[in-house]
Amino acid sequence: MNETIKSDYVQRIEKAVEFIENNLKNKLPVDLIAEKACFSKYHFIRVFATMTGETVGSYVRRRRISRSSVDLISSGRSILSIAMDYQFESQEAYTRSFKRVYRITPGMYRKHNVHQIAYGRSKLSVSRLRHLKSNITMEPKIVEVPERKLVGIRTKTSLANNRIPELWIQFMARMNEIKDDQHTGYYEVHPYDPDFRMEGFTETMEFEKWAAVEVNDTKSVPDGMEVHTLSGGRYAVFIHKGSMANIQMSFDYAYGTWLMNSAYELDTRDDFERYDAAKYFGPDHPDSEMEIFIPVKES
Repeated sequence: MNETIKSDYVQRIEKAVEFIENNLKNKLPVDLIAEKACFSKYHFIRVFATMTGETVGSYVRRRRISRSSVDLISSGRSILSIAMDYQFESQEAYTRSFKRVYRITPGMYRKHNVHQIAYGRSKLSVSRLRHLKSNITMEPKIVEVPERKLVGIRTKTSLANNRIPELWIQFMARMNEIKDDQHTGYYEVHPYDPDFRMEGFTETMEFEKWAAVEVNDTKSVPDGMEVHTLSGGRYAVFIHKGSMANIQMSFDYAYGTWLMNSAYELDTRDDFERYDAAKYFGPDHPDSEMEIFIPVKES
């Protein structure tokens, strides 16, 4: 498929997405959506899945759940009434779909009374479609990662107060003090926290991040640095390419689209990113590559 056709397809899928957005409370048969994108029904189904990594039906359900979550917080209407508004055949069906996105029931979401963070809620836009086409692997490699010893520094951060750039500045300034660097790349680790709950994740919630490198010998650790054992196991590995400014789109796809539609679920182990010095040229370089490791297990 040449670039002109690809660009045309992006624009046509965007038209379909806009039609979906404007009709989330109406019935949305696939043939009608396809017509808005000037595709035949079956060609549209194939193109949509290829370009977005999910089916039309899955995308529509996610967007209905996302939009309905606002109604749960901003109105006192019954959950059943909201479910019916968004074309769910029952409150039970709505609850099942809601829990897949937010990992919590609609009732508990309303009780928390806060707009929680959930990967993959955002609607598809031209920029997101182009990101999926060029900046993230649509299908990850499933690999077994051995346990690794890391040495580095850590901090507490949040989406609202991002301390990760500062963490890396501090670490890179002292990295040469680590004498047993195995040169397998730089690791940004989010350790598994048994008390952390994604269903309660907000922009102000703090979590731990490490900047580190792999070592064999942990007997000589520089002052102010610590050892972290990176848990081994099965991981889904995505490659993000380009500016780090767009990294959230890659996370949204990996966690919110691929994982939700795969035969896997999130496992209770560390997740991390790995930066290979031979492929990572800086946070703003268009050819930089980094790997996203998501711990998974079969559903």
